[in-house]
Amino acid sequence: MKISTFTIALVLTSLISSAQTTNCASFFRRNNGNGACADGQLKLYFTTCPAVAPLIDSVLVNGVKANIVFATPDASKCSSQGYIGYCVIGGNMPPASLWDIYFHNPGSTTGFACSVPEGAVLPIGLKTFGAARNGNSVVLNWQTSYESNAQGIEIQKKSNGVFVTVGVVAASNSLTGSTYTFTDKNNASTISEYRLRLLSKDAEAAFSEIKAVKGFGMAPDFTVYPNPAVRNARIAINDISTPTDIQVIDNVGRVVKSLIVANSNTVELNNLQVGIYRIRLVDKVSGSAVTKSLTVIQ
Repeated sequence: MKISTFTIALVLTSLISSAQTTNCASFFRRNNGNGACADGQLKLYFTTCPAVAPLIDSVLVNGVKANIVFATPDASKCSSQGYIGYCVIGGNMPPASLWDIYFHNPGSTTGFACSVPEGAVLPIGLKTFGAARNGNSVVLNWQTSYESNAQGIEIQKKSNGVFVTVGVVAASNSLTGSTYTFTDKNNASTISEYRLRLLSKDAEAAFSEIKAVKGFGMAPDFTVYPNPAVRNARIAINDISTPTDIQVIDNVGRVVKSLIVANSNTVELNNLQVGIYRIRLVDKVSGSAVTKSLTVIQ
């Protein structure tokens, strides 16, 4: 009977411990005295808030116990902002980016441990971000690899040297990321610059890289290759937003080839005679032009 009782108790303990560890924090963030806690605060972020906020017993870094004591948890922000806060009441938070945190739940003598990484700077992991002109608009596309505790994404455009918000998209908070599209009406004739402002629910922000988009009516950029060429060459055209005229002009000023393209494309130039040519692209709407040279050898 004693053996049976001991076995049941062991199984229950194992189940309780296993159940507790399935709700470990996804990551942590910290501050060192600016905010609600005078001596610093630890924020543990959860994908799903635990039913009972666990108490921290100790923190180990690389197997060494840190000299740190935390107060009882404050779970008031978990449902709205995704974290449970712990004020520091003794010692100092270790500088490492991975902590082994040992917990127990109030009223329980069974402890459990979680290895918790420090949260990334971004509340959103940005996988790709692109911006391209489409006529008198600019289309921005981006894809996230993860979202945690995110509030939204602000689309910002530079105006008079300062980035201003031109749109806001709500975050999905999908742990596997999401895909987004935003269209900004933009008929500026000069280059425009865009970036994303990534917002967390607790008012933290980070920024994407800056993307430059050519002005409305500007001739597209292109590359001629190989150069020099032997009889045949190619024109690779990028970022076309309006119909564009391609002209191949020989060294005496004659247009030996002309065609109109409306999309980014690769154009074949075949059977060219030996000589020096000018490749000219003209935007059919604005008349803006770009010219590059091509040399054809024997």
